[in-house]
Amino acid sequence: MKKDYMARLEWAARWRLPPQEANDVIADYRDIVGDPPRPEDELLRDLGSPRAAIRPLTPQKQYRVWLAVFALLAACPLLPGLGPLPGMWRLWDFCLRTRIFGLYINDILPFLGMACALIWFRWKGQKQGRLPRAVPALLAVAAACTVAVLAVDWVWMRDPVGFSALLGEVPVRVLGIFPLGWTRPTTVLLLNDTLGWVGCFAMALLALLGLVKARTGDRRWAAVYILALTAVLVSAETLAFLNNMEIGGNITPDWWMPYLRLWAIHAGMGLVGAGVALC
Repeated sequence: MKKDYMARLEWAARWRLPPQEANDVIADYRDIVGDPPRPEDELLRDLGSPRAAIRPLTPQKQYRVWLAVFALLAACPLLPGLGPLPGMWRLWDFCLRTRIFGLYINDILPFLGMACALIWFRWKGQKQGRLPRAVPALLAVAAACTVAVLAVDWVWMRDPVGFSALLGEVPVRVLGIFPLGWTRPTTVLLLNDTLGWVGCFAMALLALLGLVKARTGDRRWAAVYILALTAVLVSAETLAFLNNMEIGGNITPDWWMPYLRLWAIHAGMGLVGAGVALC
């Protein structure tokens, strides 16, 4: 359903202008549009499209800085989020194999996005009254995805063969415990698809939604961006582990503990970051 003229103008103003300037412009245009609003064809004739009306008022230098920040913040979930999809494995390999200061890009990007989002929106964003009703619901979705990935990790890593049996499959050994080159069981392929499409891609889209809404609405939407990015991080780390296991021949019963502990710490860091963004 097409939004009315004033709603589109408000979105354009909040996207292109700093918060206080956007508020002033929106207040001025509310007086011009009137209440009840004038017919839209009359507004288009007198004022032009909402975007055209806001464009001359845009401080170009500040707007270009925002576009650069947006591109960086959008890339942080999208690169690891798109990588696992069909036809995008070259991107996945790039993110997984390229290191900066000893860390994979796949791990750097989510943490970079979380830090930059906190700094930018605490500095440049604004609260708009009560917390938007959609924010807690979407935070719950992102948190549930992260917890689900960690829970499945805990189950299959403790007993890979037993986990496969739950899905109607009993392989002799599972990826990482048998030598590289053996055929991976359907269980691992199922986890790959779920982590790639839900944990990475769907959560990357949710993070992008939170990013846009944090700019055009309440800055506390940045919490959705951060927690969805956390889900992308944990899912991508698990997916990378499934496809690049290098466990030696002597497998101890608690071989999985360091990995799960690290991913839980990352999830906790994202949860703390989301909490700070809500303040």
